Amino acid sequence: MHWEQDRARSGAGEGSGAMTTGTTTRPSMRARIASLGPWWLLATLVAVDLALVVIGLVRLELSGPSLNDPWLLETDRGVSEYAGYAQQAALVVLLLAVARMTRHLVWAAYSVLFLAALADDSLRLHETKGAWLADRLAAHLWFPSDGFMGLRANDWGELLVWGLLAAVPVLAAVLLHLRSDAWNRRASWGMTALIAVYVFFGAVLDQVHVLVADSWLGDVLGAMEDGGELLALSLAVVYVVGRIGRLRDGRPIAGEPGPVEDVVSDRVTSPLPV
Repeated sequence: MHWEQDRARSGAGEGSGAMTTGTTTRPSMRARIASLGPWWLLATLVAVDLALVVIGLVRLELSGPSLNDPWLLETDRGVSEYAGYAQQAALVVLLLAVARMTRHLVWAAYSVLFLAALADDSLRLHETKGAWLADRLAAHLWFPSDGFMGLRANDWGELLVWGLLAAVPVLAAVLLHLRSDAWNRRASWGMTALIAVYVFFGAVLDQVHVLVADSWLGDVLGAMEDGGELLALSLAVVYVVGRIGRLRDGRPIAGEPGPVEDVVSDRVTSPLPV
């Protein structure tokens, strides 16, 4: 491996008295992609996601909109929604496993964040509590009952509810990320990027979809929103599984500053580093 070769060259230089330093070979793009997680798991989850999107679009084209068709992407308690629940639940467990292996609580904060997302989606908290919150704000504070910036008051209420649910775990993740060591911080950046993609499809694109829901573009954005959420969750699952695999095997990860053994050995010398 490049890392082992560089370390050997560095050690040889030190032994001969030469003033040399270890060099880091930039990993290839293929190595970076391979280091994200198991390719077979990525292929399987993406194939399932794309199949659900295609089936949903075909059903929409053949049968039209329906509140009861379980194969449509936007159907509550439909097949694609349950697939999302399964991925969120898997992330909750997998992230706790990473937290236990590394003893870094930033991963526990990410786990709580996905638990909040699972509770919100399965219990429909932002839909039901969003309307209630909008009514309370309109009654007791300045809050336009007819909405503003093209969004309904209920839409703003939903965004506020989601923000309240995510505020504590996001703040905890930020603080714990800053206090993490180099390996966990680098891996945490990857998790942050995937969460940002998930939020883009689940929150940002969702509200854009509301603005054009009654046009043909609404169907396109609806498919992009729901399909994008599934793909983002699949990528997150693969990424976390990849971190677990690397930690268990003790292999260096492409682009990381040091070997995974250093991270795992920290568990012995430090009771609970964060």
